[in-house]
Amino acid sequence: MYKGIRKWLGRIGLYELNREKEYRSDWIFIVDFTLELGKQKALVVLGVSQQHLIEQIIPDGRGVSHADVELLGLEIMDSTTGENIKKKLDEISLRVGKPIQIVADNGSDLARGIKLYKQENEDLIYTHDVTHAMALLLKYELNSDDKYQLFIQKCNICRQQLQQTELSFLSCSTSNLHKM
Repeated sequence: MYKGIRKWLGRIGLYELNREKEYRSDWIFIVDFTLELGKQKALVVLGVSQQHLIEQIIPDGRGVSHADVELLGLEIMDSTTGENIKKKLDEISLRVGKPIQIVADNGSDLARGIKLYKQENEDLIYTHDVTHAMALLLKYELNSDDKYQLFIQKCNICRQQLQQTELSFLSCSTSNLHKM
């Protein structure tokens, strides 16, 4: 049964990736790297419209959820230079419209790519993702704490044990802990 569910999820994901998206002038891009495989990384660009944010999310007093965003781009990249990231942002913008804001972590490659993109789109707002900022604060605050280090070690052991099992999808939630 699990394999059947995975096949259907794969089909839905492929459909979503290839589905034509609405061309808008109020996109907010959420950009991040996921799934590092050796030198390759997956660049993921999600989008939420400012209109949806104002009309649905803010009045409900909640944060953005998976149901609120659309997958605008997914690219497996061998080279994650700022120039390559800018190129991908340009390609996505041609398909769906230019964003008014980009939310991303402050990783050097992403930051450089977004800054290059911003040079040609001066009105763009680049916002540092608060979850990454908080993770960095926690890292610096707790890095020397023995209990925290033990917690990180146990998370990494758990992630390694799950990687090659049917439960591997659970490991993505802990995979970023080892980077902290």
